[in-house]
Amino acid sequence: MLVLTAGCSGESLREQYPVQWQTCDDLFGVENMKKIGDMFGDDPNITSAPITVEEVADGLKREASERYDPVRGFDDYDVCHFVGRGVFWPSTGWANASLKEVSDPSGRWHPVGPDAFVQGGIYGHGGTTAVFPCKVAGAAKGRQVQTLLEVSLNDVGHPATDEFEAQLVAKLAQSVRDAVGCVNRPEIPEGLSPTKA
Repeated sequence: MLVLTAGCSGESLREQYPVQWQTCDDLFGVENMKKIGDMFGDDPNITSAPITVEEVADGLKREASERYDPVRGFDDYDVCHFVGRGVFWPSTGWANASLKEVSDPSGRWHPVGPDAFVQGGIYGHGGTTAVFPCKVAGAAKGRQVQTLLEVSLNDVGHPATDEFEAQLVAKLAQSVRDAVGCVNRPEIPEGLSPTKA
């Protein structure tokens, strides 16, 4: 795996790796990235290759209408991945789970808002994964290969709280939804708050 380090130049990682940091800011927001930067120290190792939000969205939209290869599966996009005083590892891609599976009330997924489902984090242990239906414009009617987009974040751990982690996953899901331009406009609540009975 490619590991990018700050070296001894005195430049900040934001200056050395503007593509990665711009992607982080675009996906999570500048204020959240400042908090995350404080949590992980001044000199983390950046392990995600340069990729823009537009490139991620283009890849997801392309996959939505391509013939599915069960051997290769769908691509996972590691975005804003770095290691410091802990590991920050978000990713996105089309989910292998079906809507029927995630909406099963006896399963491990929990509904949040009217359109999204979550497992882990505030609804269990470890990292947090959220899925939501996304219809892609331009995909031939009835030919969209996959319908659930997935975003995930490893267990950020101390000093992050489950609530902050949930906020980050919600923000990532909203950013990916907007970048792909899901025509069904799924609702993803702030903080992944549960559906009200």
